[in-house]
Amino acid sequence: MGYNLKRYGSWGLVTGASSGIGLEFARALAAEGLSVALVARRRDRLETLAGELRDKFGVETLVIEQDLSLPDAARSVAGRLESVEVGLLVLNAGFGIAGDFIEQDPERLARMISVNCTSTALLARLILPGMVERRQGAVVLVSSVLGFLPAPWSSAYCATKAFDLMLGESLWPELKPHGIDVLNLCPAMTRTEFHQVTGGPDSSRTRKAEPEDIVHLALKGLGRSLTVFPADGAAASVLTRLLPRKWTAGLAGRVMRMRKRSRDGQGS
Repeated sequence: MGYNLKRYGSWGLVTGASSGIGLEFARALAAEGLSVALVARRRDRLETLAGELRDKFGVETLVIEQDLSLPDAARSVAGRLESVEVGLLVLNAGFGIAGDFIEQDPERLARMISVNCTSTALLARLILPGMVERRQGAVVLVSSVLGFLPAPWSSAYCATKAFDLMLGESLWPELKPHGIDVLNLCPAMTRTEFHQVTGGPDSSRTRKAEPEDIVHLALKGLGRSLTVFPADGAAASVLTRLLPRKWTAGLAGRVMRMRKRSRDGQGS
């Protein structure tokens, strides 16, 4: 695709690489000639992907089996990278929980916050110093269009994605003088396993973007933009900039309430 990713270095690291957007990021980086460190919980999928990347693109791979919800997960991953200089860091791992906040399992909620926020921030903190020292590198933080606005019945997930969004936007001016590019990627509905995991409304009839198109959007914008999102996410971004937060929350609540009723069989 001609993204010129080797300007960042010879290695990339992708979290959540076993499926969906993360898997397509790994393929795209390898297609550009980068060796790739693959991080996820499912080792069998990572090994299969690693073999594919080595055979198809002739790159090196490093499989790191790691549950990013665990304490000290970020340090465990960083410890496996002692001989690898990561030039392109893709912080994609994450999952969501849908439904009434007061009915959500507290332990699962804690795991989501650990994966979406804690491990994301700590991995960036542990890997970025090497980029700063080399004055070369890039970070892609995978947020969501829900990071822009309140989302009742996805409240905690929405908050975690707002954390990722603000982290990226805040890091951009800090890291720019060191020659490091930062990009926030904010997908909307995408054809991945995400909605099976969240337990949210049935979205089978909703038009979804393909993961490879979302990755293309990100890599095309890397080094040129701070935040990118597909066309169907534009409304969320505009609403938060034009309307009072209370109004945005109310509008989002109406939409989410209709989806919840449809899921529960209480309406069309």
